[in-house]
Amino acid sequence: MTTLTIKLEPEQDAWLTRHARALKRSKGGIIRALIQQQQTRPQGSVGQALADLCGCVRGSKNLSTRSLKGYGRR
Repeated sequence: MTTLTIKLEPEQDAWLTRHARALKRSKGGIIRALIQQQQTRPQGSVGQALADLCGCVRGSKNLSTRSLKGYGRR
């Protein structure tokens, strides 16, 4: 295992200390778990994450209030 040294703000250290005590784990263990969670999260765009919601709402296909009004005029 590689050793990593980081600098934390006092509030961050207080949060980490509280959670370490509550979970009865080391600070390093909590940080490793958080890194592991980030590594296993599915990667992709917001559009990909919300793709299953596309088309789930009924309504007008064109929500523009000025649909092509003045288009092509100079």
